[in-house]
Amino acid sequence: MKTDSYLFVLAIAGVALGNVPEPVARLRQALSAHGPGTSPEPRSNVNEFITRSNKTLKPSDFLVKSSALPLITFPLQDSYAGKLPISANANETRQLSFWYWPSSTKAGSKKLSIWLNGGPGCSSFLGFLTENGPISFQAGAAAPTFNPYTWTNASDMLWIEQPVGTGFTLGTPNLTNEVQLSDQFYGFLQQFYKVFPDLIKKELYFTGESYAGMYIPYITSRIVNASPSEKKALPLNLQSFLIIDGVYASFITLEDAPMYNFAKKNQQILGINATTLERIRNVTVFCGYQEILDKVTYPPKGMIPLPNGNQDMYPSWDCLSSEVLYDAATDANPCFNIYRITDKCPTPSKNRPDVQSALHFPNFGNWSECAPFEKPVFINQRDYSDYTETLFPSLISKLPKGFSLWQGVDDALLLSEGTKIMIQNLTWGGSQGFTKPPTTPLIIGGEKKGVYRTERKLTYIEFENAGHMIPQDQPAAALHAFKWMLYGGKLSEATG
Repeated sequence: MKTDSYLFVLAIAGVALGNVPEPVARLRQALSAHGPGTSPEPRSNVNEFITRSNKTLKPSDFLVKSSALPLITFPLQDSYAGKLPISANANETRQLSFWYWPSSTKAGSKKLSIWLNGGPGCSSFLGFLTENGPISFQAGAAAPTFNPYTWTNASDMLWIEQPVGTGFTLGTPNLTNEVQLSDQFYGFLQQFYKVFPDLIKKELYFTGESYAGMYIPYITSRIVNASPSEKKALPLNLQSFLIIDGVYASFITLEDAPMYNFAKKNQQILGINATTLERIRNVTVFCGYQEILDKVTYPPKGMIPLPNGNQDMYPSWDCLSSEVLYDAATDANPCFNIYRITDKCPTPSKNRPDVQSALHFPNFGNWSECAPFEKPVFINQRDYSDYTETLFPSLISKLPKGFSLWQGVDDALLLSEGTKIMIQNLTWGGSQGFTKPPTTPLIIGGEKKGVYRTERKLTYIEFENAGHMIPQDQPAAALHAFKWMLYGGKLSEATG
């Protein structure tokens, strides 16, 4: 999520904007459950998730006529939106909400890509309107406009609000880990494909950002490891996934260890003084972070030792180098945006409740872009799950097209160098890490948009002039890279 974009979201979807949730607190609260012995318990019985039809619903029951959407003054194809339960139980009260848009192209109609925002508990409809949907509502705009870089140019797109407690979803949240979340999501998919059976033949892809780095690998694992009877009932053609600025490993890896290098590189943009920079450097040395950085080589020379096996257990509270930077950057610039450090101050937007009925969410009441802290999507705001880096090796081997990890270099919440530390400490396809650093230029339209590296079905793309929300900051480049995941071909004009 991006702080300024909260203020421009869903003027067409009926949002009552409250206080902007604090991103670091949200992530740290959810991830504070990570530690030794906190692996998710196995599901009780996977076969119970084979659904039994108790009501016949048709796509037409969810049809959204674009002409019925307020503020839309440009041509759009019709779409489908509404809510579906997470199981076939006749008494099921938990429902996830979705917005499905068929592709505008013939080739794209053969693919179905699911988008998930993070949080945890933040709405995917925010991503729809500010990143990759056909309707764009950006900072300072008086009304929505058509997004020429919508991902529906390349694929059918399905934006899903989940888990229960997010956005327009219904029911009482009861999750404590990602295995439970993936079970509920799998149950929703069964209900969705019963309503839209023609979509089952399409290639399936998952896309998302931030805490979706936890969601997507667990959901993917749930699908590829489904029981034979489940696969027969729901033969999903899952190909790959991409995650943007995701949570895969501990905050020490993704944030605190590389924070000094980030602060030094961006000192002028952040507005921090030499005293603050020296303080962050001292934390880096005192807490052993410099030893981690020194061991990141290409190819790796061995496993990189991480504190407490890469759990979020700090030697001391003084080791939160990220907090030092955030406090100093906020003091220097009250409009400091952790999601994109180059951003300026946002401008307030407006509220439009009248579209809720058009999207089949009638009389919902106040919609929130992220679940409030007092109503968390995980019980007691704790996600008792192992980090998804533990799932990556097996998923690479089971996904036909592997997967991609994207990173915006201007993101101060989850740092690009942290993701590279994680990759260099990961063993997959018989080897550890990348053999060479990701330095191949990403040339699109004659312009350098970043760098990348692909080895053994894992692709890392680093986007310049982009923060936490790459499709918003670099829309053309993001669409190009998304198409590459779907169709292959040439990722960069600089390569053959």
